Amino acid sequence: MLVALLIVLSPAVQATPATAARVAVLMSARVEEYDEAVRGFRGAIPKEAVTVYDMDGDIERGRKQLDEIDSKLKPDLVFAVGIWALRAVVSRPPSAPVVYAMVLNPPSVISPDAKNITGASLNVPVERQIWLFKQLGAKRIGVVFNDAKTGYLVRRAQAVARDEGIELVTREVSSPKDAIGAIESFQDRVDALWLVPDETVLSQAVVQHMLLLSYRRKLPLLGVSSRHAEMGALFAMTFASGEDIGRQAGELAQAILGGRAVSDIPYTTARKVYLTLNLKTAQKLGLEIPPAVRARATNVIE
Repeated sequence: MLVALLIVLSPAVQATPATAARVAVLMSARVEEYDEAVRGFRGAIPKEAVTVYDMDGDIERGRKQLDEIDSKLKPDLVFAVGIWALRAVVSRPPSAPVVYAMVLNPPSVISPDAKNITGASLNVPVERQIWLFKQLGAKRIGVVFNDAKTGYLVRRAQAVARDEGIELVTREVSSPKDAIGAIESFQDRVDALWLVPDETVLSQAVVQHMLLLSYRRKLPLLGVSSRHAEMGALFAMTFASGEDIGRQAGELAQAILGGRAVSDIPYTTARKVYLTLNLKTAQKLGLEIPPAVRARATNVIE
């Protein structure tokens, strides 16, 4: 059940047992992106003793591992990697402070009154996404969302957009079926469309309907993955590096192990972002892409 990985440093820099903090890593599963995050995390805390537990996708197994972590390891900090690990620590809070990584929309999982948990989310900063729309001259952006999943994000985006003279035209839904009708209600009321990272609106049928409206009304659409741009969205933004997400989490862990209160450390968004731009779609929509946007594109579909 326990996969132990002890970081061993060279004799010249090895931390002594008296100074090395104990860190338990609870992994949702052993997948490449999670392994990258752990690598980034360990790089940010090279002097700490790290023990890794693999949930293998089983939340109940994760809870039992947390029992073992508390009773036997007694760590100074728990690092939860992925959504299943986060759900496990939320349902069975450990004694030690928690830092998470590789999670979308953490406020939809964590209670607002939770005081002993923070982390590095996968979310792209809304400021960067609103910037894209501003560069295209968009004034009214259509957004369909589920308040329980991404209401916090939409409210944040509304505040950012308002400061830029942009309005978010929102439609709240509770199921993918509702989302189809909500998309149709936009018609000529918006001049751009935004797919937010909300599972309610990311089904194949909903994404396809958003793409159809984009083409019919010649509206630029921002997706949440490069796959959306490959399907025909004008552009897409996503996190660029699982390792850097893990490194961000490690920096938060260092601050906590150094004495800062967890409640004083807000969770972070992705600082390295991957922008895909579809110039074929731009041509179909009759749009001229500003040089500032092209300069930021990591990948261009021509």
